[in-house]
Amino acid sequence: MTTDHQGFDIIVVGGGLVGTACAVALTLQGYRLAMIDRGHADKDVSPDWDSRIYAISPGNVAWLQSLGVWAKLDAARCCPIRNMDIWAGTKASLEFDAYESSLPDLGVIVEGGRLQHALHQRLHELDVPRFSGIECEAVEFHPGSTVLADTAGKQWYASLFVAADGGGSWLRHQADITSQRHDYAQQGVVANFECQQSHQFRARQWFLDEEILAWLPLPGKRISMVWSAPNAKAEQLMQMDAVAFAQEVAAAGQHQLGDFRLITAPAAFPLLLQTPAALVKPGLVLVGDAAHQIHPLAGQGVNLGFRDIVALASALGAPNPVRMPGDIAALRRYERARKGDMMAMRVVTHGLHGLFAHEQPWIKKLRSWGLQQVNMHAGLKKHLIQQAII
Repeated sequence: MTTDHQGFDIIVVGGGLVGTACAVALTLQGYRLAMIDRGHADKDVSPDWDSRIYAISPGNVAWLQSLGVWAKLDAARCCPIRNMDIWAGTKASLEFDAYESSLPDLGVIVEGGRLQHALHQRLHELDVPRFSGIECEAVEFHPGSTVLADTAGKQWYASLFVAADGGGSWLRHQADITSQRHDYAQQGVVANFECQQSHQFRARQWFLDEEILAWLPLPGKRISMVWSAPNAKAEQLMQMDAVAFAQEVAAAGQHQLGDFRLITAPAAFPLLLQTPAALVKPGLVLVGDAAHQIHPLAGQGVNLGFRDIVALASALGAPNPVRMPGDIAALRRYERARKGDMMAMRVVTHGLHGLFAHEQPWIKKLRSWGLQQVNMHAGLKKHLIQQAII
């Protein structure tokens, strides 16, 4: 093995949305930082619509603005959410309204590829070293310094490695951090459609026994769909032709927006709940999907990851010559700060999934009654919105 002293304060492993945002945020905080990634250099942004979209909370929109990232997005390709309707089956609507809560919007829909491109642009502006096509092979954790070896024989040194390498995190595994894992035996099927009628900036979600269908507004008469369904149903949806698939999605949403036309090929991803036993060890911190995976019914996955970075930046503070960023005391502050938020989101998403998966008539009546009661309580609805927009 050749020795290649790639020494930094912090090295982020993983170049997705959360990892890149972490590299931008901690560089702005003053740390000497690099990012290594298995992926390769950016491609030009496609004019086609991205089937993977994210509902970014107002709190995270403001944070991305503070990083100098949000301004790099094309506003014409973003869409605000002004209202949200939730149904238990075909009845019992719960409505959230931004205006009633004195908010400009409940969130903003952005395409994953365009947000990634904006983050990479900002990374380039900050002159952050980004090493692509790196395959990790081994890592050793030492007091004050961690060393990672790649398959090309190079060694990478840093006080702190940030594991932003996804749900199957290689770094988490190498650190012997175990995880509790629950497989929902479901897939999230995603696709975009042109609609016959305007969505009026309204998000819609249906709890259909074992399935959850969400329509999220895109610019113009377009929506993005996420259909969480048992594996067999998901495979059935993926095998439909474009016309049949569009008809199926429109019918499942009671044709509220008229006829649909498919504009992006559908894709599917498995749905998991995963909770690591720890978020940190000396020289290592987990963020994003490496730190938590939850059901997408609340649309909070990437928002939770961005809040990880906010908390990590706060815990580390500004660079200090007598305290290295890999110091376990600072990392424990991060872990304590994140566990409450992560637990709350895990309980809500897993609990709601379990509640709406029940088919007993009395439970169906109870949940419908519960939605109606919440809908009539303006103060409770406002509180729920305030928790969701962070």
